[in-house]
Amino acid sequence: MKSINFKLFNDRTFSDCLINFAGYEQCKPGHSFGPAIRPCYIIHYILSGRGKFFCSDVEYDLKENTAFLIEPTSMTFYQADFEKPWHYLWIGFKGEKVPEILRRMGISSDNPILHGEKNNLISITEDILATDSSGLKEELKRQSLLYYFLSSLCPDTMYSESIRQSTELKNNDYLVRAIEFIQNNFYHPIGVNDVSSHLGISRNYLFTLFKNSMGHSPSEFLTYCKLNKACHLLDDSALSIENVAYSCGYESLSVFSKAFKHKYGLTPSAYRKLKYENDTMSDLEFNRFIKRIDK
Repeated sequence: MKSINFKLFNDRTFSDCLINFAGYEQCKPGHSFGPAIRPCYIIHYILSGRGKFFCSDVEYDLKENTAFLIEPTSMTFYQADFEKPWHYLWIGFKGEKVPEILRRMGISSDNPILHGEKNNLISITEDILATDSSGLKEELKRQSLLYYFLSSLCPDTMYSESIRQSTELKNNDYLVRAIEFIQNNFYHPIGVNDVSSHLGISRNYLFTLFKNSMGHSPSEFLTYCKLNKACHLLDDSALSIENVAYSCGYESLSVFSKAFKHKYGLTPSAYRKLKYENDTMSDLEFNRFIKRIDK
């Protein structure tokens, strides 16, 4: 890739979700933007280097293979590191269905960090930038690439394979709504009773739905969502351990620490320290490393 490339588009065929611009840049040390409010949704994906992103009064220390979302109503600021400035690509988009798409992806200004496959996103961005700026054929191509870009960042969960294979899930609106409710609200202090009350079904019936189709209880799924988010916050943000606990829906630091250690074999502070000391490892490599330590 070149050091910088950028292109604006004036697509009008689609209103649900359409692309505004795309580009990439090797930033200079300390390069920054903001504080500012942007006119559309923007996702930056870091190819190399590192930097800081400030959103909703939270500071995130970000590195390669990590993306951050900017919403049009949010005041944000971001800055490249002075020693290892980031090289990132970005895509700007808007549309009537974008809030719903992002909600279902589980990202917002309160949860703005994503992870994706570098080579895939580079290829998609280069294909977008290679299109002409006009013509229906080119708009159709950009539209497909925009959705491909978003799908490449759409997070999977540990249950994704069982979810895809579950006939009961596909045919059970209660289960779909329960999963979406948990994924969109786990950072609040909710419990299984809140999920069943939201759906208007009994706790026992909800438990049966989860166990039969996913092999896990709704409580286990809720805990997974909370702790998975906690790992990302411990890695990517400057939040204190206590604030990480509250940001993941735990009302007590002790309850959070106990749940975290039960799953990972480490306290949250020990996890953060170990992650920092093994900064060059990918998330997959680090997770395998953690499992070896726990044994």
